[in-house]
Amino acid sequence: MIGTKQMGRWIRNETVRWATAACATAGVFVCAHLALEESSPKRDETVAVSPPAVTLWFSEAPQMAGTSVRLLPKGGEPLDLEPATANEDDPSVVVLDVGEKLADGDYEVMWRAMAQDGHTIRGDFGFTVTTDR
Repeated sequence: MIGTKQMGRWIRNETVRWATAACATAGVFVCAHLALEESSPKRDETVAVSPPAVTLWFSEAPQMAGTSVRLLPKGGEPLDLEPATANEDDPSVVVLDVGEKLADGDYEVMWRAMAQDGHTIRGDFGFTVTTDR
């Protein structure tokens, strides 16, 4: 007779084995997920010059139909900007052109991205503009 702890370990081990086998046989697409890898400006960065764009680097090219990026002053309404676009040379890079000089202050970037399989992820981060006058 198997004890409760032994049964739990066995189930856990079998789950790991099956998940590993599924990833190995189905390929990278089943086990890889869209993720934000980098941004410019970076999270919590203080920049001395108003950025001309907010750039997001993803682990794979998102579906632009389900991808959006908004820029807003901390605690304010989103700025009225053109929709973000995919970089022509690398569609895993999404660019939001700022198009105007940002005033000194704290800003928040709110983003949503849709993977090729329809899975969506979202996040946000802030940065500060402090120009030398």
